[in-house]
Amino acid sequence: MISVNTQVLTQTAQKANTLQKSIASNLIWPTQGMISQGFRKYQHEGIDIAGASGTPIMAAASGIVTKAGWNEWGLGNVVVIEHPDGSITVYGHNSRLLVKQGQQVSQGQVIAEMGSTGNSTAPHLHFEVRRNHRFAVNPISALPSLVTGKIPQNQMTRPAAVTSQGSESVSQVSTTDMTQQVSPTQPIPIAVGGSQLADTQCRGATVLEGETANAFVKVCQENGQLFYIGQLKQDPNQPVRLPAWSVGSSRYQADNGTFSYLVSPNGVDVWRNGQQIRSDTFYTSK
Repeated sequence: MISVNTQVLTQTAQKANTLQKSIASNLIWPTQGMISQGFRKYQHEGIDIAGASGTPIMAAASGIVTKAGWNEWGLGNVVVIEHPDGSITVYGHNSRLLVKQGQQVSQGQVIAEMGSTGNSTAPHLHFEVRRNHRFAVNPISALPSLVTGKIPQNQMTRPAAVTSQGSESVSQVSTTDMTQQVSPTQPIPIAVGGSQLADTQCRGATVLEGETANAFVKVCQENGQLFYIGQLKQDPNQPVRLPAWSVGSSRYQADNGTFSYLVSPNGVDVWRNGQQIRSDTFYTSK
């Protein structure tokens, strides 16, 4: 007869469950965007969240920054945070780092800006969750549930300001503006103070053109400069014309005050203050 120490087995199982629960129950989504690549064990041990360059990257949980610098294995500008339960989270491909090694960070604090450094073809965040620095966990299982396939807005905060204390940059996060977003029915071309109202003529080459339920959208190149042109169907006499730039393969961005438009052959995503607030699909495109 084999004697089994059930107390030891129970304690071991409880310890494993506690570790998994501590990871899964505490994380928030580190950024806004679209999940462009999922987790594959031993192949792609994280998830990719695509968004506009400069989108704020947040600490998914409080901890100590153990690395903030260049990664030679393809992640470019990377931040690694160790958390009290011994797990780590990894944030790769950033355009700009806002923390340094040894710094204590709080959950939701802005630690970087989204970019495309390292082995990357377009702006996105590569996000990993690891137990004991080694064992990769599918971040999807450790993060709050998606809402209709999208990252929930209420998980995010945005930077209120970036101030300097000596030579160190410190990101301050405010939750007061989390609910300040455009109504879901707000059409894409939003004319705000300082936007350029013009005709819809493209005096050069039309790079991309599409039609959504509410608007006509095109990206035009004139004398080497890209322009975003949006025209509401309900108000065709007030088109919006904005300077634009390429942010990846057949992807273009234009800024209009606190709003950003990210145009691709699939449609237009509208962002405000680093948060995606609307996505319209092209039902015809050229």
